[in-house]
Amino acid sequence: MSDAQALLQIWLRIKVYFMKATTEDQLSPEDEKAFLDLKSETQRLLRLLKAKLIPGLELDDGKIQALLKQSISIRHLRELPRMDRQLLINSWHQAFIQIAALVGALQFVVEGYRPPVVAKAGAGANIADLKGGASGSGAKKKQKKDMGQVFKIIFIVGLLGAAIFILGKRLQWF
Repeated sequence: MSDAQALLQIWLRIKVYFMKATTEDQLSPEDEKAFLDLKSETQRLLRLLKAKLIPGLELDDGKIQALLKQSISIRHLRELPRMDRQLLINSWHQAFIQIAALVGALQFVVEGYRPPVVAKAGAGANIADLKGGASGSGAKKKQKKDMGQVFKIIFIVGLLGAAIFILGKRLQWF
């Protein structure tokens, strides 16, 4: 729990440097060093968290790692086009949401909640699940259901098209 909270705090501090990259304020070598230290600490905490997480809780650190790799330095961020900097801020925000959700989930775990372990498809414990998984009947039912949905959508679009055509003729749009 403490590692996840520390990661969240560090992630908030990283945003301060991202925002600094959008200004024309003077950058000191200390700013650059602090930013690089935060990146290193983030990667260390990500490794620790991935190793400690209980089944049922996940942290997709790929996006976070990619964002850190793209952010070489604050000067580098300043040299990026404005749109790219905005995309980095958006990516930061998505990662923030993921980290905050993990911290919230860990708080529930600390209070005694245990997330349910999700069984993989076809890995049920009863005979019906085993037979269904072996024969692939579940896949056939899903395919039939999907085809039914497609036909419903085509039918509705056809009805809408006919209604627009009739209404257009009456109002002399065509």
